[in-house]
Amino acid sequence: MNTTYSTGGGATTPIGLTASSHAPMSRPDGALGAAEVHQHTEVEVIIYEHGFTTMLFGGRKMQIPPDQLTVFWGAMPHHPLETDPKTIAHVLRIPMPLVLQWNLPAWLIQQLVDFQVLLDDPAPSPCSDLDLMKHWIRLIRSKSIEADRIVMLEAEARLRRMALDRRASPALAPRTSGAGRLERMVEIIARRCLGTLRIPDIAREAGLTRAYAMRLFRREMGMTMLEYITRQRVSHAQRLLATTDRGVLDVMQACGFTSTTRFYKVFHDIAGCKPGDYRRKFQPVGKKKGTMTG
Repeated sequence: MNTTYSTGGGATTPIGLTASSHAPMSRPDGALGAAEVHQHTEVEVIIYEHGFTTMLFGGRKMQIPPDQLTVFWGAMPHHPLETDPKTIAHVLRIPMPLVLQWNLPAWLIQQLVDFQVLLDDPAPSPCSDLDLMKHWIRLIRSKSIEADRIVMLEAEARLRRMALDRRASPALAPRTSGAGRLERMVEIIARRCLGTLRIPDIAREAGLTRAYAMRLFRREMGMTMLEYITRQRVSHAQRLLATTDRGVLDVMQACGFTSTTRFYKVFHDIAGCKPGDYRRKFQPVGKKKGTMTG
C-alpha cells in the first residue's frame, strides 16, 4: 500500500490500511535516517516490544511502557524522542473513516478526535496483544483482500474489548486553549467528509468565522481545509479499492467526489498511481476487476 508520510512541513497524508515492524527511531516508512515529526489520517494502534519509548504527541511528551496497547489518531503530530536500542515498534494503521463506521462507543471516538492517546493494559487472552499485532502484520504483508478483512474485524473486536470496561484512559495533559475548536473542525470533517461538506458550515459549527477557521486550520494542520478533506476522501477510496470489488466509479461517488477528472488527478497526486493500478496491487492474479479500471 501507499506508505507516504508527511515530514517537516506538518502536512497530513493518508496512507491507507498498513502494518509494519520497525525501530521507533527510524523513519515511519522504514527508511534509514533520523525520525521526523509526522502526521497521517489513520488511527494508529502500536505496541513497543523491549523497553520504554518516549514519544512527543502534539507537543506533549509521554513515556510508553513495553507491551502496552497504544491507540491514537495520526492526524496529531507525533515523533519518537528516545527509546531502548532493542525496542521494536509494531504498528497497525487504520483509516479513520473505517473506524467511524464501526460505531465504537462515543467516549472512545471522542478521545481520539480530541487528540488523546489511549493506553490499555496488556490483554493475555485470547492471546497477547503483542502476538496479535504480529499476526496482523503478517496478514497485511500478504497483500490479500481477505487477509485485510480479517485484520479489520479483529482490530474492531480488540478496540471493543478496550472500550468494554472503559479500561483505556487518556495519557496526556489537556491541550492548550484554542485547540478545542480545531479539534471540533477535524471531528466534523472526519464524520462527514464523504458527503456534502462546505467550509462555511464547518466554521459555523465550530463557532468560528470562515476566515479565522481557515487560518487556524492551515496554521495547525499544515494544509488548507479543502486539502485535508480531499486527503480524507482519498484515504477512504484507497480502503475501498483494496478491500472490495466495487467499481472505481462507484468508489469515487461513495467517497464524495463528483468529477471523474478531479478524482483521478487527486488520487494520483496522493497515491502515486491511478485507482485501477492501486487496486491491482492487492488483487490476486486473474481476479475480476471493477467495472471501471482506470
